[in-house]
Amino acid sequence: MRSHIGWWVGVASALIGIVAFVLTRFESDAPAFSAWQDKVNSICQQEIPSIGSKVEDATGSFVEMNEKSDPAQSERDAVSENLEVAGSAFLHLAGSWQALEQPDDHQDGIKNLIRAASDLGHSYGAVAYAVSRNEDTEQLITDQLGHHRLLALEVQGLELEQCQELVGEPEDW
Repeated sequence: MRSHIGWWVGVASALIGIVAFVLTRFESDAPAFSAWQDKVNSICQQEIPSIGSKVEDATGSFVEMNEKSDPAQSERDAVSENLEVAGSAFLHLAGSWQALEQPDDHQDGIKNLIRAASDLGHSYGAVAYAVSRNEDTEQLITDQLGHHRLLALEVQGLELEQCQELVGEPEDW
């Protein structure tokens, strides 16, 4: 009998571990991934008009300024402000996504999505700073396009259709 006690204790421990694992998986209050996708897509749908116009304003004013041989400081400041506004819109978007309760699965993809949107927002800020100081922006613009592409890849990977409308396809960048 004494030799079987260790065996029974081992079996009981294994069963307790299995039950605990199953209970923690079923007791999670985290939303389902599909519910999270719906909320993120809803946020993107709401933000499309605002972010789209801010990016268009920033891009348009930058291109217009860049066509001039020596733009005035006031024009550089106005372009810089447009770039800051566009960058802030992406930072706000990342914050809105971060504030959502996240599902238990796809954690790495979700973190990468939020980081990509945040990095894109910061890249607009870097270009804005360089524009206001009349510094070279070529590498910063290249980096910014890379951030746009990365965000589009993350959106595509998480199958966020409404957000894809907002950020475009990876090959667009």
